[in-house]
Amino acid sequence: MDIKLENLIERLKKEGVDGAQQASEQILEKAKQDAESIIGDAKKRAVKIIEDAENRAAKFQENTELALQQAARDAELLLKERLISLFDNVFKKEVTSILTPDFLKELILKIVAQWAENPQLEINLNEKDIGKLEKLLIQSLKGELKKSITIKPSSDIAKGFKIGLKGEDAYYDFSDNSISEMLRMFLNPKIREMLDKKNG
Repeated sequence: MDIKLENLIERLKKEGVDGAQQASEQILEKAKQDAESIIGDAKKRAVKIIEDAENRAAKFQENTELALQQAARDAELLLKERLISLFDNVFKKEVTSILTPDFLKELILKIVAQWAENPQLEINLNEKDIGKLEKLLIQSLKGELKKSITIKPSSDIAKGFKIGLKGEDAYYDFSDNSISEMLRMFLNPKIREMLDKKNG
């Protein structure tokens, strides 16, 4: 009886130890698998975070480069426009300085000489120049021409004059604005071309 009991105790001990050992091995295996899964997920998340960060950094760099290129283009265009505006102001100033009463008198006399067959002319001048220029023209014009030319003040002319046939809407515009505009039309494309070559 003692032997059976002893055998039973031994068997129970062995089964208990073996069962506990199996259970602990299963727990360890499960813990190992869980740990590997967690580490695998963490590695995947870390790789994804790094990829996202690299993509964002690349996109940010690309956007920054595009913004800098656009800013450089805008600055270049603004500089060109300012230079052209500066040239326009120089044209206007130079044209204005050339259009003195003596110069205008000579120019008007040459135009009047070309229209000798039909001398009924009207000349529009600015109010500041009209007094001096009228005297110069009257002294220089001969006979019937003095009677056939009408000189009128015009508030829309700063310098220069407009000349045309009396009663007609058509006229030749020799005002500072018109001459400056003609110079601009001719020179601005050349200036732009030069600026483009310098920067291209």
